[in-house]
Amino acid sequence: MQFYIYLNGASRGPIAADRIQLLLDEGVLHPADLACDQPDGEWKPLSAFRNDAVATPISAPPPPIIAAVPAPAAPSSHALAPAPPPPLPPPISRSPAPELSPLSPDLLGPYSRSTLAPNETPFYRTSLHWIVFVRFGLIALAVFLFVAMPFAIAVQAVLGSELGWLVLPLPVLFLVPPTLAFASSELVITDRRVLIKTGIIRRQTLEMFISKIESVGVDQGFFGRVLDYGSVLVRGTGGFEQGFDAIADPLRFRSYVQRLQNGVQPPGS
Repeated sequence: MQFYIYLNGASRGPIAADRIQLLLDEGVLHPADLACDQPDGEWKPLSAFRNDAVATPISAPPPPIIAAVPAPAAPSSHALAPAPPPPLPPPISRSPAPELSPLSPDLLGPYSRSTLAPNETPFYRTSLHWIVFVRFGLIALAVFLFVAMPFAIAVQAVLGSELGWLVLPLPVLFLVPPTLAFASSELVITDRRVLIKTGIIRRQTLEMFISKIESVGVDQGFFGRVLDYGSVLVRGTGGFEQGFDAIADPLRFRSYVQRLQNGVQPPGS
């Protein structure tokens, strides 16, 4: 079966029915477009004609299947509620500074014990560092190798006497001054004062109230940091300052002065 199509103001055809159906499927023609099955026939919409060969109406292609989109669910009261804020981290606990422990006066040297006031409490003591023996030890070793030993050998060779060997222990006398200085040095920090005494022949002493100390300077070289010794310079009010060399653990000495200045004391002191 053939059809004539009225399209864009003109009659077109004849066009076979299967071609008409193909054009409908492709969307070129529409079921509402006018058509007739005779050259001088009556114009009707394409949807009004039937294909006698297949006994099916000429119709537009089936509409595309549109999947039903589910409607969004109504928000529940739980969804509308704001989320709770994240918990705050626990506060960082800072442990208090350790309290200072008082020393027994029996542990102090004679100079410190004799200068303590009745209600004065010692908290820290130190002394000279063993480094004071190194310089005198090197001198004693050099004297032994280059003076005492050659002298003893020469006396033995020239005079044939063994009296020369009696000079070999004499270089040990070079260690007497540092030994006396090490044994007699006293560096004590109390709740009121700083007491320092070094030396016997050439004595250095310092007695200064904690409240009068402006600063404590520490000077340490490379070996001082490794071996934990250094020079301590105590500066007081009025421009006063006095230094002490070869002090053991000078940083701890300064720390105790600063903590006692800030009032860190054990309970009941």
